[in-house]
Amino acid sequence: MGRAQGATPSLIRFGTFEADLTTGELRRRGARVALQEQPFQVLAALLERPGTLVSREDLRARIWPDAVFVDFEHGLNKAVSKLRRALGDSADNPRFVETLARRGYRFVAPVEGRAPARSAGPRFRVVSEGRAVALPDGETVIGRDPDVRLSVDARSVSRRHARIVVSEAGAVIEDLGSKNGTFVNGQRVTVPRTLQDKDEIRVGAAIFVVRAYTEASTQTQAG
Repeated sequence: MGRAQGATPSLIRFGTFEADLTTGELRRRGARVALQEQPFQVLAALLERPGTLVSREDLRARIWPDAVFVDFEHGLNKAVSKLRRALGDSADNPRFVETLARRGYRFVAPVEGRAPARSAGPRFRVVSEGRAVALPDGETVIGRDPDVRLSVDARSVSRRHARIVVSEAGAVIEDLGSKNGTFVNGQRVTVPRTLQDKDEIRVGAAIFVVRAYTEASTQTQAG
């Protein structure tokens, strides 16, 4: 279902920063701030619920679903540390990200603009070797880099190989200048390509199958 007319924007401003939750970009006074995907996902989760506790478990489910990441505790601590470094923030005297011991984190700075309401669940997932990974709205990078959302431990895969962007319009895959190319149903991806249910994605030696679903079909299956 499309977003209702008048829905809130995805550009969030706080202090001298602005975060675009659609493109995954953080800027300070107009200049882009380098921030990896996982720290940005932490920021996005906090900005969607400013002033409210976001539990560590909520962050695990969002950033490392289906046991994609083994050492979750270390990974989350590292992501929060990188986020604070990018914001010039401090755990001891936080201006933006406050730690609630053993519980989670809270965004404490005033914000302008609001994040769009998240859908009840992702409408796309990819399946590889029996493992299903949900694709949230926004960008999911596939690559060998352990800091990307969909990490593949294979030398044939570039560190940032490809990305899938999920929006209200659907899911689109784009090659990120990889060495060995990205293929959908055997055809090399040279321009952004819309994905369909049961499409086969190949990045290096890794193969993923796209599964598309709706909330209604999920509820029917559950019933």
